[in-house]
Amino acid sequence: MRRFILVPVACTMLLAAVSCSGSTAGTPHPTVSSSAATASSRLAPPLGQPPLDTSRFEADPCQALRPEQLAQFGNHRQPKKQDPIAGPNCAWVAANPMVDTTVGIDINTKSGGLEGIYQRRDKFGHFQPTTIAGYPAVQAIDYRDAPKQGDCVTLVGVAEERLITASIAIGDRKHPDYSSACKISDQAAALVIENLKGAK
Repeated sequence: MRRFILVPVACTMLLAAVSCSGSTAGTPHPTVSSSAATASSRLAPPLGQPPLDTSRFEADPCQALRPEQLAQFGNHRQPKKQDPIAGPNCAWVAANPMVDTTVGIDINTKSGGLEGIYQRRDKFGHFQPTTIAGYPAVQAIDYRDAPKQGDCVTLVGVAEERLITASIAIGDRKHPDYSSACKISDQAAALVIENLKGAK
């Protein structure tokens, strides 16, 4: 049974990955600040690249993905944005939930960066470190089997206190990556990083 569904309109119909409580499917109630973590207690890997300025997309998160990029995920309704506890976000809800892929992008400013996610790693059913466009990231979602059922969330550390969170829900069970959904959330996250690097 699929665990992740769209949340109510009051929450901007974003994926359950971005909930009204301000957490992203397993993501983040504001918790540990990465700056508060000592060198000996730090769990998350360092950035390894210059921090990215997310201010442009914080002001308008629906600019985080361009129309031609969104087309890779199918057809969508008009994007919806809100400013939840975790940070500004935008949702592109599938026009046909049985065929298209819903995409949510969150500019997470209040969860302590990637370190805050690592400090909560035992709260996730699925937690897999990865790298997106050279930046440290994790695939993290509450339900262990969600990535095998078309749902995943990828969180990328782009600054000490900033995360780019890409949440996806694949509607088409025949989609080639339906049972490896984190490939698609990784893809969405990489597109946002590309756009951040290009934003001057």
